[in-house]
Amino acid sequence: MIQRLFFIWIFCSTLMLYSQNYNHVDATISFYPSTFPNAQSLASKIATDFSEPMEQLRAGYSWLIHNVAYDPQEYYTYQFQYRLLEERNEKMAESREGIIQRTVTESIAVCEGYALTLERLCEYLGINAYVVRGDTKTQPSDIGRPFDKNHMWMVALIDQKPILLDPTWGAGRYNGGFIKSPSYTYFDTPPSQFLKNHYPEVFSDAYVDDKISKETFSLQPLLISTELTINDVSPQDGVLKSKSLSKGIVFSLKDLQATQISYTLDASKKMNVDFKNGLGEVQFTIQRKTKAQSLVIYVDDQPVIGYKIKK
Repeated sequence: MIQRLFFIWIFCSTLMLYSQNYNHVDATISFYPSTFPNAQSLASKIATDFSEPMEQLRAGYSWLIHNVAYDPQEYYTYQFQYRLLEERNEKMAESREGIIQRTVTESIAVCEGYALTLERLCEYLGINAYVVRGDTKTQPSDIGRPFDKNHMWMVALIDQKPILLDPTWGAGRYNGGFIKSPSYTYFDTPPSQFLKNHYPEVFSDAYVDDKISKETFSLQPLLISTELTINDVSPQDGVLKSKSLSKGIVFSLKDLQATQISYTLDASKKMNVDFKNGLGEVQFTIQRKTKAQSLVIYVDDQPVIGYKIKK
């Protein structure tokens, strides 16, 4: 998926690091070459330097986010046609190998390259892992649209614990060009946090206890703050009516304290609103006539939640 997000940087700058200290791993990886002859040579280097599976997994993720640039032109590199099922399977296998090879030798990829390469590194390192396909929610315009299998990420299973990873989002963002911004936000992210913006094609790959439907995921607001769950916000419908907004909509955010509340319409200039802190929540009203299509709310200049606006 082309990271068409204005909001990718928001997720990567506001989410927290959820894993143990891997400074020694990241420091070692910083001395690795930016390219390797093949995935096996990279895996061998990792196996030489690290023996613990979690450290090896971190090393593979770290190398990818620091060295591989997102390039949407890679979508067109391995397009193919076929007539027979056997021909399709053969070409798919060739494409898979080509994508992994280009990721490590050319240091360019789209989400397929990041995920498939990390999966292949895990295979060489003896780590049980697999690629997940699904939908992502990254900006207010994604709210309310049909399920779209537009992204790939990965799950590793270590000591029976699922480790959720998205090296594509960890590498940076795409806004007319790749903007490198390595982040460990999407390394070993808690499943409940991951599900805020990643919905797998097969829901069991979310590794959460309470199932939500594709439609529910789609209609929820864009939860940007790590401190918020859907039960902490009101309204819980991510699509606001412009007529309702012109009359005034009451918003509340639980478990947050604020010194300033502001909002933007279609990423325009921030506007402050009056609010009340009390009983463990922040409450305020936004009343505005607008033809804008999105609303993002900020607490103390940090984006926390986004809505879509419809007529």
